[in-house]
Amino acid sequence: MNESPIHDRLRARLSLVRKDLDEVIARLNNDDLSFAPREGMRTIGGQLTEIAGTEIQVLAYLRDGKHIPWEESNDFGERAKSLEGMKAALSEVRQATLDYLDTLAEEQLEDPVPMPKGWFESLESDAVPPSEVFRSIAQHEWYHVGQLVSYQWYRGDDPYKWQSHS
Repeated sequence: MNESPIHDRLRARLSLVRKDLDEVIARLNNDDLSFAPREGMRTIGGQLTEIAGTEIQVLAYLRDGKHIPWEESNDFGERAKSLEGMKAALSEVRQATLDYLDTLAEEQLEDPVPMPKGWFESLESDAVPPSEVFRSIAQHEWYHVGQLVSYQWYRGDDPYKWQSHS
């Protein structure tokens, strides 16, 4: 495992956002996976697959320079049908991200690598330091965690009354 202030901050950021996601997931059950506040909006299950699937895509590109099609990265098969299955998938994907992070020296985290310019993770640049890509993984997840919190609030589950907000 590589130890540096950058590694520590990236691990902390990824851990913090996952803690927030876990807090929302703890308030859900299998029947909630099909819920969306309005027609045309992504379901709760869809939000979870979006989080994990995008991380798979980003990691594959960062690690291997490989683009995984959206349909493939978001296909969790039977696991997508249960909350426990998606929790396991999210955990596996995050572990793969952390494992890859651990293979990189501090200098490698700051040395820009080519990225597809249209990707959110590219910061609209041709090349970006991997450290920024790891931060984008966390930022993307937090965006969807915020949506999930809003979904719960819409359903009457006030996040200001949750344990961590007490």
